[in-house]
Amino acid sequence: MPSFKPPVVVKPVQADNSLGVTLVNTESDYEAALEKAFAESDEVLVERFIELGREVRCSIIVQKGKLICLPLEEYRMDAQTHPIRAYSSKLSEDAQGKIAFANKENKQTWLVNADDPDISQVWEAAKLSHQALGCRHYSLFDFRIDPQGKPWFLEAGLYCSFAPKSVIPIMVKATGVELSAFFQQMVDETLAVTHET
Repeated sequence: MPSFKPPVVVKPVQADNSLGVTLVNTESDYEAALEKAFAESDEVLVERFIELGREVRCSIIVQKGKLICLPLEEYRMDAQTHPIRAYSSKLSEDAQGKIAFANKENKQTWLVNADDPDISQVWEAAKLSHQALGCRHYSLFDFRIDPQGKPWFLEAGLYCSFAPKSVIPIMVKATGVELSAFFQQMVDETLAVTHET
């Protein structure tokens, strides 16, 4: 059994979309949480629960070698009823097994206003994360902001589908850049780095 005192978050290492993730509030909840997590992965991570202030997603794109932070996306959360993002927060499944994006359908996310006081700290943390992980061209991170305004790294989602409704294109579009121009910038950036190496 883990030695951490609850509250903690138990999560499978090799699963996505919060499958098998559980908030453990008492030591008696550990066994069920571990069983659920190990059903999704051979390895499990136990993290100290960070009290909810906000939860946001930050993306970075690289342009001419510079890290450009895009507008933050915030998740609808509630400290009492919705303290962590679970599988149901992200995907929904109907009786026929059809899967849909819950956050897209239920307006569970929105872009944060440019004058928000928490943005700069998240951007700095995202840049450090991008560099520490050796990311190239773009990166995507989730952060929890505690009630004191400090951002905590949750996870890296190092992918971009480039679909118009995907998160990075939505963030780019909010800056006033057309998606076709963004895609061309990404191609140019990739080719420039490839030619240098």
